[in-house]
Amino acid sequence: MTHNYQTASPVKRISAFAIDTILVGVVSAAFLFVTMGKTPAKLQASGDEGRPSIADKYQFFAYAEPIVNDPNRAIYIENFLKKYKMQAMVGLFLLPLLYYVLFEGLWGATIGKLLTGIRVRRKDGGKISIGTAFLRHIGRIISTMIFMLGYLLAFIDGKRQTLHDKIANTMVLKKGTGI
Repeated sequence: MTHNYQTASPVKRISAFAIDTILVGVVSAAFLFVTMGKTPAKLQASGDEGRPSIADKYQFFAYAEPIVNDPNRAIYIENFLKKYKMQAMVGLFLLPLLYYVLFEGLWGATIGKLLTGIRVRRKDGGKISIGTAFLRHIGRIISTMIFMLGYLLAFIDGKRQTLHDKIANTMVLKKGTGI
């Protein structure tokens, strides 16, 4: 049995990745901002050093600013994870998991993939299940943890599969191809 499919180009995959990263980042940041709340009054800057910054008023920015800018960011990450365990789990792990698994499992594509005209399919071209989407997401975490090398595999693989595609036995195809 032959299959009529065309794999998605690296440019479309990178574009979809960028869109999805921005969307998940904005939603996660908004969740963390709302759930972490304002800095308690006793911890806010008095204004003696000048006008209080946004980091003085909101816990999200009080942690985000040094995590991004301070070379000793590990201390701030550790403190954030200790103080905001539940928010970190939901905002950094559960929300991305739900986004990728539900969109890819139910519709075959995330918003980024839908906008770029590509879809995730089984190797035979058929639609993937929620279970396959979950396995693919776990693979995506592995692809990311090894310095994004799992993504680079798509540039040298003949079927343009990333590591997480290989783990879940999936391919990313142009819309309208596959079964």
